[in-house]
Amino acid sequence: MKKKHFEKWSRTREKGRKNFILVNGLLAWGLPMFLIMTFFVNKPDDAQWSPIFILISAVIWALGGLAFGYFVWRSTERAYKKALAERQDA
Repeated sequence: MKKKHFEKWSRTREKGRKNFILVNGLLAWGLPMFLIMTFFVNKPDDAQWSPIFILISAVIWALGGLAFGYFVWRSTERAYKKALAERQDA
């Protein structure tokens, strides 16, 4: 992990895992994906969006956003801890 990324992650992780997952996963990834996939890519043939279609899509993309945020947190945290250990050994 490069020094710049290491320092940025140090500041990010201070805000907490829950905040990261909600902001970066749900809002920054899940919400845009919901909007794009629901209203542009997978729009119904007759262009009539039913409330059930929108609700199901929202739930799917919300769960996907939370999962995305969690896995990004987990992988970045793993890299951070490895870099931290390397810095302490040096």
